[in-house]
Amino acid sequence: MVEPWAKELVEGVSGGAPFKVGDIVEHPSGRKVMITGGQHWGERGISNFWNWREVLPSGRLGKPESGYGWTPSASKKVN
Repeated sequence: MVEPWAKELVEGVSGGAPFKVGDIVEHPSGRKVMITGGQHWGERGISNFWNWREVLPSGRLGKPESGYGWTPSASKKVN
C-alpha cells in the first residue's frame, strides 16, 4: 500500500487524478468520453488506468474502452 505521505508528495509535484468516475472529458483523440471506472492510484503506486465510453451525438454511450490515462493537460472536462 502506498503511504499517504508518498501520495501527498507525488501529487504536490505532479497533481492529482486527472479525472474521476462520472466525468465527461475530451479524450486526446478529440472524442467526448464518459469515465466509467478506473483509478489514479493502485496498490503499489500510480496506476492511472481508466475505463470510458464515448458520448455519441445522440447522447447515448458507445462501446466500453479502457487504457492508461493521458496527462491532465491533454484532457479538459466538458460536462
